[in-house]
Amino acid sequence: MAVALGVATLVLVVALPILLCRPAVGFAMAGNSSVEVARLEEAQRGLRELVATLELALGVTNQSLAEARGQWDGYRKQLGALEGKVSELEQALARVTQLQEENRALKAEVAQQQEQLGDLRSSRDKLQLQNQLLQNELQAMRSQHSGGNGLPATSLSLLALLLLGMLLL
Repeated sequence: MAVALGVATLVLVVALPILLCRPAVGFAMAGNSSVEVARLEEAQRGLRELVATLELALGVTNQSLAEARGQWDGYRKQLGALEGKVSELEQALARVTQLQEENRALKAEVAQQQEQLGDLRSSRDKLQLQNQLLQNELQAMRSQHSGGNGLPATSLSLLALLLLGMLLL
């Protein structure tokens, strides 16, 4: 496009002074009409050549402009695609941030549940130990009273209530 404008400018700079200077010479010889006609025909040919050159330059300029518009449209499409990608990335980033927050909350919940599990296991171990001790004590009482009627009903009831109370803890 710049080349076409440069060519057109060069043609104008060279041709116009030549064409404009000739009429002054022609007026000096105003009495000779055939010379005047020849000069006008030459000027007309020069102007036609100038018009043809300018039309060629205009064609080149229009072609360059069409190519530039095509490139512009391509760039605009690329920009639209990039804007779409940016939007997708922003959404993905927001989702990642949300998932990180959820992950932190879940880790805190897991830590709390692990602590509760540890407490429950400790309580279970204590209850199992107490149960074993009570079973050992019951076995010892049975072996002491194995010759008689066994444990009195009240002792067995109290022992059952004690076991039940410990299990409910």
